[in-house]
Order: sequence, then structure tokens, then C-alpha cells
Amino acid sequence: MNLLAPSPVVNSPFMVGVSGHRDLDPDDLPRLREAVTGFVQQLRALLPDTELRMIVGMAQGADLLVAQTALALGVGVEAVLPMPLEQYAADFDAETLASLKALLQHPDIRCDELSSVSIGEALPQHSAAQRDAMYANLTDALIRRSSLLLALWDGRASHLSGGTADTVLRYLGVRTDASDGLEPIEFIETREESDCAVPLVYWTPTARSGIARASDCRTPCFLLGVGENVLQLQRTMPSWLKRQLADLNSYNLEFRRLSDAARLPTAHSLMGALPVSVPLAARGPLEDIDAQYRKADALAVHYQRRSDRLFDLFAITAFAMGVAYLVYDKLVESRILLIAYLLTLLGSLGVYHVLQGKRWFGKHLTYRALAETLRARFYLRLAGTDHRVDATEVLALSGIDKFRGFGWIGFVLKGIEPADVRTLTCHELDVREECGVEQTWIENQYEYFTTRVARLEKGSRRVKRLRYTLFIAILVVISALFAFGEVLHHVDMGLGVPLKNTLTFTMGLLAVLLGVWELHQNKMATRELLWQYRNQLSHFSRARAQLARVTTRRRRNDVLAELGKDSLMESYLWAIHRYHREHEPPAAGGGH
Repeated sequence: MNLLAPSPVVNSPFMVGVSGHRDLDPDDLPRLREAVTGFVQQLRALLPDTELRMIVGMAQGADLLVAQTALALGVGVEAVLPMPLEQYAADFDAETLASLKALLQHPDIRCDELSSVSIGEALPQHSAAQRDAMYANLTDALIRRSSLLLALWDGRASHLSGGTADTVLRYLGVRTDASDGLEPIEFIETREESDCAVPLVYWTPTARSGIARASDCRTPCFLLGVGENVLQLQRTMPSWLKRQLADLNSYNLEFRRLSDAARLPTAHSLMGALPVSVPLAARGPLEDIDAQYRKADALAVHYQRRSDRLFDLFAITAFAMGVAYLVYDKLVESRILLIAYLLTLLGSLGVYHVLQGKRWFGKHLTYRALAETLRARFYLRLAGTDHRVDATEVLALSGIDKFRGFGWIGFVLKGIEPADVRTLTCHELDVREECGVEQTWIENQYEYFTTRVARLEKGSRRVKRLRYTLFIAILVVISALFAFGEVLHHVDMGLGVPLKNTLTFTMGLLAVLLGVWELHQNKMATRELLWQYRNQLSHFSRARAQLARVTTRRRRNDVLAELGKDSLMESYLWAIHRYHREHEPPAAGGGH
């Protein structure tokens, strides 16, 4: 094993991308700074316990204005340079370049340089086409990593690849490579708030130096894409986004409080389980995923234990109430039993109303879905195929992001996206390293699911035998009562209780026991868990068989990517089935 000390679990940040024009109108700068300040303060008010991080390309103009404003407010900045600083300097005047270099030394700035179009190419100066490709690469990075985009934009269309208009429209999903960049952009306004979680841009209308305004709108607002080059204006933050931000902040706050109180179980580390044969060339990104996985896994286990205990408590309560009623009806007509029955009923109702707002069960499902997503992303990145599986897309295809408490998972996934995908895919694994990855992920998961399926099937057979035994016992008691009812009524079992009542009580007790057990198993969704484990085992078995026969690296990557998608979807479907045990299906379009 790799002897790795688990890194401290960090906050799960909310990532805000930034795009804007270089040639801002100098007279408009104070208003823009004020608008950016208001936007950042609004987010910080909604995320008091969550790190806010701005992703900025650091170009002259809007980028530097936002970076300076964010740093002044104590917000961290990720400077993502589209090319090495030596080549990037050609786009700056001397004064602004000096300001940029000084800004990059700020302790709250983390700087990443995107790789060139050709890895390892180190030309002193790139061609115009190469520079355009690098800016387009920056746009892709912003879209891939941002949960919300801040745009200082004049509202005009542009054909420039990687420009502000291109970034905004691509982020909103209303522009493709086949789109004509010169088509006019239509803005529509509606008072009806969208109730569906969609990509959002916070637009600050911007005046450019020497260019007339394209729009009379000067008030910042949110933009939604509703058609090709058609954008919808929304003056206030959508309520679904506020809910998701509150959920993300609650996630960070809960983890900090429970960690400080030492109430969380020992976190399982994916990094710590790696064998020494596995390469760690991309150790930093792997550690980021592992840190977030340990956090989600620890919280999932914590709330699973609490919800399981609650299910156990309600099962015991139901059984106790059934026994109390049977004893009163068949054995002893004591008012004490009625009081005990009433107290148990009222107590269970009180516990339910006190605890239902804590959402232990829902949080367990959410955090488990997040943990399993991070597990799959970890091994896919380890295998160099992470870029081929869009976990956010799989999440949306499953529909689970429409359920209450699940929509914010995408924010955490954005936070673990690498700055530059190319640097993670340029390293090819040798045969020994590939075997190490497959052993760590596929073989271990195959063994795990094999063991779990065998254990659950054994338990299922044991429960089935118990159910048949109880059913037969009930039939025997009913038959005895039917055949010898009058005789049994005159046989005294002591305390004035006839044998007939004792048998009737026994029959009722067995029926209550069987019913409570079935209810408990239904709440625990044991059958669904076995179904999920069988399906997961099938996916990993198929992948093992396919990998044993692959002859090309491309086919190997296809198998691993397919396995990642299938495994993720299986986890989401299991969470959906368990969610429906406790909740009504979500309303259409309810992006909670």
C-alpha cells in the first residue's frame, strides 16, 4: 500500500467563473466595481460557511477588475492563464503587466497555466490561430469548472472564439460550433421564475471604450438560455439556486461541527488503499477528490447510523404497541396496558415530529450518492479516463438532481475539476500500472460486491425461512382453534386465562412480529440494496471479462468509461428507490 497520511479534509468550495471584456470604458469602472462587490457579498451572505472561489483568466480589463475586487473582499482567486506568462505578456501594456505580476504574488491567488495546443511545445511566440485556440481552451475550462458565471459583457454577439459573448452563450448552452457568431442576441424578460435548475450567468452590462451600448439595460441580472441566441432575463436570484446554495453551506457547516465534536466515524481514504504499483503522477488532483470523498463518506455513514436507529426504534415501538393491545385484549384487561399503549403512541408521534425536520435519511442518501460519485471519479482519473465520463450529465440523466437535497451535488463536482484536463491525459500508463489500477478498482469492487451479495442472499433466505415458519405456526394455531375451540376455552392456563385466549394471543403476536419485520425490511429497502449489489456485480464482472481480452489502450479506456457510467447510474437508481420509500416523487421540473 501507499503509506499516505490522509490530507486534511477541506471545505467544498462554490466555484464562480469570470468572463469579461478587455476594453472597459474608464468612466464605467466605479459602477462595475460596485456591481461586482454587491454580487460577491450576496454570495457570501448565502454561503457563510463555504469557501467562495473565483476562476479568472487574468486578462486585461474585466478579469483583473474582478480579481482585484474579490481579493479586497477576502475571496480566493484561481488564476487560470491560457498560455505561459511569457507569451501572455504580449496581450498587456507594460503598466498592466506589472500589475498582473504583482497580483499573481498575492497569497490568496492560486495560479495554473493551461497547456499549449501541442504538449511540450515551447515556441517564443504563437500564431494568431494558436492564441485563439488557447483562449477557446480557457473558455472550455471556465465552462467545465464553474457553477455560476459572472460576465462583464456588453450584450453584443461576436464571432471571436473564446471571447466574452462566446463564453456566455456556450456556458448557457445556446451556442455550438455550428452557430453563426454574428446572429443578433435576443433578450426576453419574464416575471415568472424558472423552477428548473439550469446554467446561470450573472450579467453585469458593461460599456466598452469607444463602442456604443448594445442595450439600455444597466442593472445586473441573471441570464438563462432559452433558445439559440435567445436569453431570458431574471432580475433576482432564482429560489432554486438559493436552496441549493443553502444545502451546500449546510453540508460544509455540518461537517465542521461534527468534526470538531469528534462525532464522525473514521474516514476511509481512497489514496491510502492504493497499492505501491499504482502511479501517482497526478497526485494533487487525486488528493482533492480523496479529501472530498472522505468527507462525504463520513457524513453518509453518520446519518445512515442515525436513520437506521430511527427505523429500529419505530419498529420496536410498533411491536410494543401491538403486544400491549394483544395482552389487554386476550390476557389481562388492565388500564395500565392502555396507558402504556397511549404513552407509546404519543411518544412515537412526538419523536417523529421532532426528528422529521432533521432529514437524517435524506441526508444519508444525498451524501452516499455524492461519495459514490467521487469514488468513481477518483478511479477514472487514476486510470486517465476521467475526462470521458461527465458525472454531472449522468446525474441529470438519472433525474435524481430534481429531488430535494440532491441538486447541489454538482457544485462539489465542479470543485474537483482539474484546471487542465490535457495534463492529466498526456501520461500513458504502462502495463504494470494498468494492472495496478484495475486491481485497485475493479478487482476490489468485484470482491466487495460478491461478498455483499452472498451475505444479503444468505440473510434473505434466512428471513424467508423465518417467514414460512411464522406463517405455518399461525396456520397451526388457527387450525387448533377451529378444531378444538370449545374445549380450549375451558382449559385454564392460570390467572383465569383460558388456553384459547393464550393461543389467540400467540397467533396475534406472531402476526404482529411478521408485520413489523416486513415493515422494517421495507423501510430499510433490503431488497433494493440486494438488487443494486447484484447489478453492480454484473457491471464489474463484465468489465473484468472485457479487460482480460482487450488489446488496445483505446478499447481499455472505452471499457473503463462505460463501467464508470454504469456504476454511477446504479448508485443513483438505488438512491431514487430508497428516496421513494419516504417521499412522494418530485413534481415535474422541481429543481430542489
